[in-house]
Amino acid sequence: MADITIDQLSTQTFYQIPEIFFTRIQHNENGYIKLTSSYTGLSSDAKLAYGALYNRCKLSISSFQKGNRDYVDENGAVFLIFTVSDLMLLLDKGKMKVTKIKKELQEHGLLREVRQGLNKPNRLYLQLVDANLEITEYYSADGELLKKVDSFGRVLYKKECDIEKTPKPLGNSGSPQNGRPQNGLQNVHKTDGINTERSQTESSYDTNRYEGESSLSGLSISEAFKMGQHGFLSPQLVQKLSLFGKDAKILENKIYQSKRQVEKNYNNLLANQEIYGEVWLQDLERELDKLIFKIKTGEAEGKPIQNIPAYFYKMMIRFWKMALLIEKEQGFMEVSGQSEYARKSPAECPSLIAYYYPDKLSETKLNSYLSELSKGVETC
Repeated sequence: MADITIDQLSTQTFYQIPEIFFTRIQHNENGYIKLTSSYTGLSSDAKLAYGALYNRCKLSISSFQKGNRDYVDENGAVFLIFTVSDLMLLLDKGKMKVTKIKKELQEHGLLREVRQGLNKPNRLYLQLVDANLEITEYYSADGELLKKVDSFGRVLYKKECDIEKTPKPLGNSGSPQNGRPQNGLQNVHKTDGINTERSQTESSYDTNRYEGESSLSGLSISEAFKMGQHGFLSPQLVQKLSLFGKDAKILENKIYQSKRQVEKNYNNLLANQEIYGEVWLQDLERELDKLIFKIKTGEAEGKPIQNIPAYFYKMMIRFWKMALLIEKEQGFMEVSGQSEYARKSPAECPSLIAYYYPDKLSETKLNSYLSELSKGVETC
């Protein structure tokens, strides 16, 4: 054991781990400031794994600069070729731990995996951290939270005694004057929750609960939801989910539960892999818009949806089945490329599903197509 001297840092090599992965404290005369993000929820193993993989990316870049293009794709993106066994050796972890680490990085948007075909190792694309996820929290000298601000300077929380207790009125655009983005149905955000333990006939499933302005406590619930970890869901999708207040987490869970169910039902098609949720984010947002529209239409017609989580779950089952069908028919690389184009040009391609299937498939045809694909896999 030896102390670090001023001459030794240049002789040591280290893995680089982004500061945003950790909570940082800055003291001042009024108290202190805490810098945090959703990345702080990563396990220590996942943080170290990111540093190790980032180091390998740097080596690939160095190799590319010397003329070796083995680990750079046609778009100039650096990728890694690591089997599970390779990762076990690199990280000095068992198979289950390595699988968990990969999933954790993927859920935080830090790792993308691209399939390469039968008996070929997948490409791993390490992702850059998103500095926009950083949150600044201001505390008094007594440790009381005074204000919470996102990276764009938007106030996410302010001590109750310092802000108006009445809801802000709607502007001419129909959007609340608290900075929520417009989606055309801004009154769908009252946060009386859905209690899944109640009878379907109780007010728990009364869609009228979404009308009117959110109270301060309701906003706090919505903002708390947005501050959580949301896997591959986009910030835009999380924002829309947050409008459902206490129901937001329930609906988010339905997205993941339905995805896992479809993956389980069609495991033979996936060969123990997963549907890549990141590719379908734009269409997921459209599905949530459809749900909001159905809620409002049902209210207007006097036929409210009795069990919104169950209704949304059914929507999501069909959604993930369509995603799987298209991935298998078109190939992941084709769909991934079209998804990137749709992300950059949403006006020209607002929906991947509509792009490949402009005419809606009936449930019977959808199941039939998936069944045929499954038979093809079984006979190979």
